[in-house]
Amino acid sequence: MKSSCAWSECDSCLKRITQLQNKLAKVGHVLYLCYLLEENHHSFLIVEHDPLLYEDSREMVGYLAQALKQTSREATVLLYAPALDPHLQEMAELADRVFCIYNEPVAAKVRGKAEARMTGEQRTLEAYS
Repeated sequence: MKSSCAWSECDSCLKRITQLQNKLAKVGHVLYLCYLLEENHHSFLIVEHDPLLYEDSREMVGYLAQALKQTSREATVLLYAPALDPHLQEMAELADRVFCIYNEPVAAKVRGKAEARMTGEQRTLEAYS
């Protein structure tokens, strides 16, 4: 019976080690991105935002935001994200300037076209509707 307890404790330790390794890997990715931003020699950068990098270490959001801010003094930085999340919101609050471009939800576009066809109304180009 004592050996089964030892195995469960060992299994618990292995889970904690795996969780720590995952967290360190994510922190490592953010720190590497900060390093790349610091060593940047380009005039235009596109960075894709991944909120999963910050789920275990929220303090990394501030570090990356500062690195992006510093880089943006010498280059144009486009931080791309398909949707706004709390981490991106925090980065936006720390930025000097933020420009947001939103797409209209697909369901709204489809519904609008269907309604126009059903009612027999005059249709216009999507860019002007």
